[in-house]
Amino acid sequence: MKLCDITLAYNESSGGIRTYIDEKRRYLREHTEHDHLLIIPGDQDRTHRDGRLTTVQIESPLMPGQDTYRYFIRPHKIREVLLEHRPEVIELGSYYLEAWGAISARKKLREEGADCVMGCYFHTDVAEAYVAAPLRTMARDWLPDGDSVWASLGDRISEVAAAGIERYIGAVFENCDYAFAPSDAQAARLKEYGVEDVQVVHLGVDLETFHPRQRNDETRASLGAGPDNLVLIFAGRLSQEKRVLTLLETLDRLPKDLGAILCLVGHGPLRDEVEARAQDRPDLCLLPFQADKMDLARLLASADVYVSAGPHETFGLSVIEAQACGLPVVGVEAGALCDRVPPDLGALGAVDDVAAMADNIVSVAAQREAMGRAARRHVEDTFSWTRTVRTLLDRYTSAG
Repeated sequence: MKLCDITLAYNESSGGIRTYIDEKRRYLREHTEHDHLLIIPGDQDRTHRDGRLTTVQIESPLMPGQDTYRYFIRPHKIREVLLEHRPEVIELGSYYLEAWGAISARKKLREEGADCVMGCYFHTDVAEAYVAAPLRTMARDWLPDGDSVWASLGDRISEVAAAGIERYIGAVFENCDYAFAPSDAQAARLKEYGVEDVQVVHLGVDLETFHPRQRNDETRASLGAGPDNLVLIFAGRLSQEKRVLTLLETLDRLPKDLGAILCLVGHGPLRDEVEARAQDRPDLCLLPFQADKMDLARLLASADVYVSAGPHETFGLSVIEAQACGLPVVGVEAGALCDRVPPDLGALGAVDDVAAMADNIVSVAAQREAMGRAARRHVEDTFSWTRTVRTLLDRYTSAG
């Protein structure tokens, strides 16, 4: 059987979606005879083959303000690639123009008598993270302070815009044979898009790589930390939807006797601003995106508390990786973090409440060893990539 993934979120600095696809491909190569086709945007048309794994890049422009993320503008080219390679399974990881190229190809393949099923995985809550939330932020920045009428208007505009995106993406999912979500909470969110039949398939974590034994003093020292410092870490996209600047504000609220150091690991549109702030701050460490998972695991395991202020996580893969490394988590009571962080594994507070996040860090820091052990046990009992891929394969093969 040949499986295909189509996504725009696979490049040298992308995170969770790339990890998901890489782990799927590794499992297929090591444990099955299946082939895998990956279709992604690139700076030019090219094809790369590695045994049973094929990657096709389709020339696509950069997203505005981005230097790594591109978006598909030629759905007919996606259709051509799919008709050439003729996969039995197509999975969409992004939902824009690429979806219609895939839907058209599936229709053509079926007309020719080929078996072809299509799934769509809810990796990103696009309507909230990339439409409603940014519009609300712009409204607060641009409209007159303290004017309830203007504030209400800004909220209404964001709601209307988000509703349009929900209807569009809901239509994409409804044109697929399967709809997948990474958690119960995100399955419920997808139903708000108008998609009724949603199956939950949890993501996983590499339990051998992401392990507390990766902790070492040399890595802590490279972050400017000694045995008495509290190292906070966030690994992910440095962007507004991740609320990276909220983490910086929280750092300023923490008691000085904690000796807190905040390590931010990643790439994104806010990187230059964060880099400028880190120039004269020994308590703020900025590191590039870690392509090597072992390097990321060492950083996570050598920290003390994982922090995340972003309210739009659909699964929170970086949170699971941190928990596998034995870290408690301080986050916000929104999105997937509500599922990922029960009270014995960390603490959640209101979105954009800097004071609450600072208080939670102080509280969790005092319990970090016990919470970290519990976090590791929880991940061992709940998440594995083997289970993830086997579940997907079972779903797809049962379609026949």
